[in-house]
Amino acid sequence: MIYFPYFRGRQYDLQALKAIAQQRILPANIIPIVEPVRDIRGLPQTIAAFVDHNQPVVVIANPTVSDYALTQQKLYDWQAYRDNPNLIVGHVLTPTLIPETLTAPAGHRTLLVARQYDELQAASQAGWLTAPDYLLVPPEARIRRLIHRPTVRLFDHAWFPEHDRSYADITDGFFSDDWALANLYGDLGFSDYTIGGGHYSEHGYPARAVTLHLTYFNGNQLRIHRFVSTDREDFKHPKEKFFQAVSQLAEWLPQQPIATQTPAAKQLAAYHDQQHFPGLGVVKRLSLEHHLQVMAAYFKANFPIKK
Repeated sequence: MIYFPYFRGRQYDLQALKAIAQQRILPANIIPIVEPVRDIRGLPQTIAAFVDHNQPVVVIANPTVSDYALTQQKLYDWQAYRDNPNLIVGHVLTPTLIPETLTAPAGHRTLLVARQYDELQAASQAGWLTAPDYLLVPPEARIRRLIHRPTVRLFDHAWFPEHDRSYADITDGFFSDDWALANLYGDLGFSDYTIGGGHYSEHGYPARAVTLHLTYFNGNQLRIHRFVSTDREDFKHPKEKFFQAVSQLAEWLPQQPIATQTPAAKQLAAYHDQQHFPGLGVVKRLSLEHHLQVMAAYFKANFPIKK
C-alpha cells in the first residue's frame, strides 16, 4: 500500500514537506507529490531535503495549474536532482505530452497523472499506459473499466462551504478510508490533495472566519476536526479570530489519543498558551505537518514495509 499525498508547491506546502523530510518520519510507502507552481527557493530546498535523507518524492515536470511551466529561465530549478533515484519524475497527461518522457532510466521510476477520461482513452489505445510505474487516475467506474493495470486513485476530500455556510456547520466529519477501497480494487495505493483540496488559486481568497483543520484517526477511519473562530461577521481581525479557534484546539487536543497529539498539533496548541499569533501561513504549514505525522504513524502500524 502506497500513499501519494499531492501538494501544490506553495511556500507553506514546501515548508511543511521540508520539515517532514528533515524529521525522517515518513515510511518509504508514503511518497509526496509536488506540482511546482512558483519559482521559489523553497522548491529545490525541499527536493534536496528528501533526496539527502534518502526519502522518495515526486516532482511534476509539466505542471498545469499555474504559469510556472511558462517560465523559461528558472531561478530555483529542481532539475539538478533529476539523476537521484529517490526523485520520481511525474507528468500530467496532456495532448502535448511526449510518450518517451514516461520511460525512466534503469533504477528510476516515473509517475503519470491522468485526470481526463478522453485523454486516458487515447493514451490507452496508443499503448502509453504501461510505461509509468505509477498511474494516478480519478476514482470513476468508467476509468476502472478502461484501465487494465493496477492504478492509484486520486481523491479530493476537501470540503469548501458555499457562500451562505461556514465550516462551523460541520466541525467534525469523515475524511477518508481510501486504503480500504485500494485493497478492494487491487490498487497499488491511493492519493489525495490532503486537507488543502484540489482547487488551486494563485492568490487565495479572504475568509470571514479563521479555521484550523486537523485530521485524526477514529479506529481505521480518518476524520477531520475543524476549529472555527466565533467571529465570522467580516474579513477583519485575523489575529483575534486565530486565538478564538486555537483556544478550542488547545482544549480538544489533550482529550485525544497520543497518536493525535503530534508535535505539529502540540505546537499549534502552544500558541494559545503563549498568546502568540504566528501568521496563517505557519498555521497551514503545521496543519499539513500534522496530517503527514498522523498518516506516517498509521502506515507504520498498519502497512509495514516487508524487508
